[in-house]
Amino acid sequence: MLVKGYQFKLPLFYWLLLIPTFLLTSYKALFFDWHIQNFSFNELEDFGRYVLVLVTSLIEAFIYVLIIRLIVYLLQKVFNKT
Repeated sequence: MLVKGYQFKLPLFYWLLLIPTFLLTSYKALFFDWHIQNFSFNELEDFGRYVLVLVTSLIEAFIYVLIIRLIVYLLQKVFNKT
């Protein structure tokens, strides 16, 4: 897969799956992991904290979608061999 000239493409289904996955991971990160409700929104540092949490949640959701895609790919390979 890491060949020069190879273009990585995700089907539309996986991009649509990214949205609810991102919403769930960001909700968990904001309210349970970071306890964002205990912070204020008075300084630029607070805004940066929100952006950091949302960006890490987006990356985490993308990794989850890639893992799901890998599992589906492996299952297709297993069941197409038989």
